[in-house]
Amino acid sequence: MINEKISSYAASEALPSMASLQAFSAAARSLSFAAAARKLGRTPSAISHAVRDLEFRLGVPLFERVGRAVRLTKAGADYVEAVDAALTKLGEAAQSLRTRTEDHIVRISALPFFTSAVLLPNLNRFEARNPGYELRIETSNAYADVANGEVDIAIRFGRRQREGLYRKPLIKVTGQPIASPDYLANAPKLDCAEDLTAHALIHVRPNGDAWPDWAAAQGLEALQGKTSLVFDSILGALDAVKAGRGIALSMAPLIETYPGYGHAFVPVLSPGARRGLSYDFVCRRISRDDRKIQRVLAWLEESLAAGV
Repeated sequence: MINEKISSYAASEALPSMASLQAFSAAARSLSFAAAARKLGRTPSAISHAVRDLEFRLGVPLFERVGRAVRLTKAGADYVEAVDAALTKLGEAAQSLRTRTEDHIVRISALPFFTSAVLLPNLNRFEARNPGYELRIETSNAYADVANGEVDIAIRFGRRQREGLYRKPLIKVTGQPIASPDYLANAPKLDCAEDLTAHALIHVRPNGDAWPDWAAAQGLEALQGKTSLVFDSILGALDAVKAGRGIALSMAPLIETYPGYGHAFVPVLSPGARRGLSYDFVCRRISRDDRKIQRVLAWLEESLAAGV
């Protein structure tokens, strides 16, 4: 047992460090310690020290030093071939491992409301059916650059198109006014769309056409609330509704899955929209048949069919 430990220690001591091997390879290919230092981001003295340490460990000179110039010895020329082959193989193995790992990572960009209403409640379903896969979800109102590989998948709302992308509708949504019971208990009557002129209306800036579209579907030429509140996201608007600040336009049927529906806030009046909009699944056209892309698409379609 003791002899095995001594042999193992001796073997590890004889094995050159990766830094020394990289320094030697770079110096051997350029025949310049200065050039090797620039390539590796180190100092010439560090390269020289690494090479001397390697020569000491191996017990043979690898370079002949002639003034400031260096050239390989016969041993050095033979050794650099073996070192380069080993470094190349290690690099290829590392890249292969990274590639296999990335094949099981799916980067998704989704709007905050969709993330809260659909992705988070259904994560357990995805994990149970796709062991070994990892979802990395970026929640943002900004448009991720799917075409250039910033993410693998984007969940988008609206009609924005871009060449080279595959787009598939996931679920159609319509506008649904909502308010908190506390707000309604002390608010003016609300029997029809025209009554909204006496109420505080909550708007979401990125969806500036939402209220006008809903009003048009109700036969109104225009709609102006008594007061207005404007937020940058629907999540902010929902918080304002829960706080009793007014009436917001949510997205049916997804709003029915959102925490608080039915008690913190309730639907009022009727849903409707002048134009049908949807949340869409977006990926690069060349990636649409990738296994990980299809797994996520199947999960989303199944989740929406089961929960909405």
